[in-house]
Amino acid sequence: MRISGREEPTSASVLLMRTIGIRDLVLGLGTVAAARSGEVREVRRWTAAALASDSLDVVASLASFRSIGQRDALSAAALALAFVCGDLQSRRRRDQPLATGH
Repeated sequence: MRISGREEPTSASVLLMRTIGIRDLVLGLGTVAAARSGEVREVRRWTAAALASDSLDVVASLASFRSIGQRDALSAAALALAFVCGDLQSRRRRDQPLATGH
């Protein structure tokens, strides 16, 4: 919360970060549960949801350029973009055949 250089986070920003954390926890747990079940279709749905969520975080960060400033908007977008790259890598690995034949 203090990466942006502001002294103390507001209560609204703490709530926002907690909400994002809960969202990401749910997406992660859903993806893990789907992967453990072996249901490829479910894994695809959960990873697509995570990719969409992280991609929209990039867009929202860039769209907030005027309200939060260039540095903070670009920093937030870069962080979210790192997660988009991870999501894409995960989807590529998922689409590769497994050694076990699943």
